[in-house]
Amino acid sequence: MDLQAARTIAAHIAREAGAALMRTFDQPHQQQAKRTAIDMLTEGDTASEAVIIPALRQHFPDHHIVSEEGGGHASAPAETAEYCWYIDPLDGTTNYASNIPFFSVSIGLADRDMNPLVGVVYDPVGGQLFSAARGFGATLNDKPLRVSVTPALDQAVLCAGFPYDSHTNPDNNLREWNALTKQARALRCLGSAALELCFVAGGRLDGFWEARIHAWDVTAGILMIREAGGLVTDYDGQPSARLSSGAEVVASNGLLHDPLLTALREARGR
Repeated sequence: MDLQAARTIAAHIAREAGAALMRTFDQPHQQQAKRTAIDMLTEGDTASEAVIIPALRQHFPDHHIVSEEGGGHASAPAETAEYCWYIDPLDGTTNYASNIPFFSVSIGLADRDMNPLVGVVYDPVGGQLFSAARGFGATLNDKPLRVSVTPALDQAVLCAGFPYDSHTNPDNNLREWNALTKQARALRCLGSAALELCFVAGGRLDGFWEARIHAWDVTAGILMIREAGGLVTDYDGQPSARLSSGAEVVASNGLLHDPLLTALREARGR
């Protein structure tokens, strides 16, 4: 498969989806709850997906598609497809619904073993297009990305997210957040995991962690960091199914990975 050609196609689709999002950004939004009252859907999610799914089906009819909003059900069957696209039409819906200008379109291609092959994350507010293909590096608007060289946690700016069930589940990242607050230079919670992973790839952030997200949130970002020279694992330091599914993601510039993992394990009692 021509990964660079797929990367170019995905980048074009992401830009078109971003344009659809911007048509209804910074105005009142139509909102409806999905799994919980804080897990919501807006008209932006559906408009973006309506751009992405038909375009991917046109260009890659024999590929399976998994999208957060479920629009990939008419794609090639997962049982026979060699490749699968993992799509988040709007990563950062809560920000978008509140007209906070930090959200993204995430499009990632993986093989049937969920190894990321192509990744595109587009920030339509800033016009920032992050893209990568395995073995071909990662770029931001066609300029090469490299992770930071920050050598220690006390010099690091880290980012994390909190699960949608944090109100009711005691495994809600508060212990980890409190522990890293005491060890890192600064912590941030920006609200779009796909874009935050790209910020690690580009050296804007030194590390990231989050649990209980999904493959559509992380497939593109995982590849971005690997191609930029960083490291991404699960909480045990392994490239396991927990990582590829988004159940546990720890990303860093590589230099910080072991101390970050140690801090997370200690906070979690593992």
